[in-house]
Amino acid sequence: MDLMPKKKKTVRRAKKPVKKARAKKPARKKKTTRRTKRKTAKKPVRKASGRYEEHHSVLREALKDIARELNQLREAKADVEGTLDEVVGDITSTQNKEVQLKDQLRKLSSVENSLTLKRGRMRKKLENVKTRISKVRQLSNQMENI
Repeated sequence: MDLMPKKKKTVRRAKKPVKKARAKKPARKKKTTRRTKRKTAKKPVRKASGRYEEHHSVLREALKDIARELNQLREAKADVEGTLDEVVGDITSTQNKEVQLKDQLRKLSSVENSLTLKRGRMRKKLENVKTRISKVRQLSNQMENI
């Protein structure tokens, strides 16, 4: 199998022969007699027969019906496009609201974490205060006993 593409053969066209200038022929004498043009009889315009007129009227009515349907379809298309635009706008606003709510949730989550840490520190401080109070009470009890 040959992997290299084959070169296309180019076909050269033969050049057209150059026409040589001809010598002018001597002018002929004009005939002295004139011919009159023949008058062609005009054919009378035929009216369409009743059968054709009926056929044409049926076709005209069909075309009118098609035009009416086409206009109705155009109106329906415009209505659908309008509702589609509204839906797209609603979806966009909903997505924007979703992004805002996610940001708000993130902020609230960080605030919650910081409050949890503060609560833990406050509990430790409260425990320390309770132990100090208990120590002070013990000391006061011991002082009373002395």
